[in-house]
Parts: sequence; C-alpha cells; structure tokens
Amino acid sequence: MLVIWKANFSGTRDELSKVDAKLKDLGKKNGEKVEGPYYGQDTDLVWLMWTQSGNVGVTGREFIPWVTKYKVPIEPVKWEIALTEKEFWG
Repeated sequence: MLVIWKANFSGTRDELSKVDAKLKDLGKKNGEKVEGPYYGQDTDLVWLMWTQSGNVGVTGREFIPWVTKYKVPIEPVKWEIALTEKEFWG
C-alpha cells in the first residue's frame, strides 16, 4: 500500500533535512519505506510511504507531536492512499 503524504514547508534546508531524517527514521521503525521529499504540484513537498495494510498513519501519529514540540515549520496538507488491485479487491 502506498501513502502519498503532502505538506507545505516554510523552513530552511537544514530544517528540511531534519524533517526528512525524522520521517525516514520513523518509517524504518514502523516497517515503512519512506521516499522523498519530492516537490509537489499542489503542495510544497510530497513523501511516498510504502506500508503494509493496517499500518496506515502510524508514522504520522509519531511525527506530528515531534513537529509540534520542536516548532518545525511544516504544515501537513493531505494524504492519499494508493492500493494495488489485490489490496482493493481482496
């Protein structure tokens, strides 16, 4: 399953590097493969999170409190889920 996570960002390159490292560390901890950041069309940044069914949102639930605690200038905008045919139809 693929989670497409989109956000706006108003920080520095150093802050973006920390954000990316944190997302990838949390993804690894939660059994996800995190790719990005990519530059989006409708948001500043996009990350791709490859995850197992039932694991959706685990990394985000750990990431958002970190953002709040350290006042990281990132604003989550939306996330989308892409499913394979097998995941969709069973």
